[in-house]
Amino acid sequence: MYVFLLIVAFLNTTVGAEEHAYQQFIGCAFNNEGQVSRFWRYGYDGRDIMHVDLAKEAVVATSEPGQLLAEERKSKEYIKRKEARLVKVCSAVKTVFLKSNNSLSRAAKPAVYVSSGGEKDQEYLKCAVHGFYPNIIRVRWTQNRRPVYFGVSTTGVLPHKDGTFQMISYLSLSNVSAQSVTCEIEHLSIDGILRIAYEEKSLLLSQITEIVLKAVAAFLLGFALPVCLTVLFICIRQQTTKPPEDEIKDTSDESEASLALNLMNISQET
Repeated sequence: MYVFLLIVAFLNTTVGAEEHAYQQFIGCAFNNEGQVSRFWRYGYDGRDIMHVDLAKEAVVATSEPGQLLAEERKSKEYIKRKEARLVKVCSAVKTVFLKSNNSLSRAAKPAVYVSSGGEKDQEYLKCAVHGFYPNIIRVRWTQNRRPVYFGVSTTGVLPHKDGTFQMISYLSLSNVSAQSVTCEIEHLSIDGILRIAYEEKSLLLSQITEIVLKAVAAFLLGFALPVCLTVLFICIRQQTTKPPEDEIKDTSDESEASLALNLMNISQET
């Protein structure tokens, strides 16, 4: 894992009616074991012209405009001053990193979730990135491995309570389809690029959910509903055809009285 610091110094100069830019690039690179390298480069109008080679103790021109400047700066004292300045700057930067929760050894890999949302004609994709550290991260959308720039918005990097960071990127589907769309993440904790495709998770989940809902609806309409109606109909019919308890009681009483009368008649005849 590497952490880079790049300091750029600009000096604008005017020659006649034209304006030119003279730049100096100071860089330091670190890994878990400490400092790896440092450099001091020069540019003119956005092009490299020379750099300080600390190993060879020389100023090396990399283009024709830099040859004259390199010749003027070839003294050992000049190179020693640049090296001392680099040591001082890189040492200070390393101290800051070590005091900031030791970010060189505490890189946290982000969790990434891609989903969809929005109403009709306002659909969008959402790439939620959570729990990464440090807060330097690159999130972008691609379609068929080609970057998508239009319709992209982001919340920016936001802090978590646990000291990590989060970020959400949105992609409007007004001018692009969701097919073959991927959210790509680059971070210090990731080797290479982490790619999460929308079709692999959200679309598949929505399709499964739709199939399950259709199956449940078909079951309710085709089996459960007729059974419930049949049971209800039987219960209502039983309630309407069942004789009242009073009538049943009266009928039994009449039968007992008729039987007693017949027995009396038989006894009188004998």
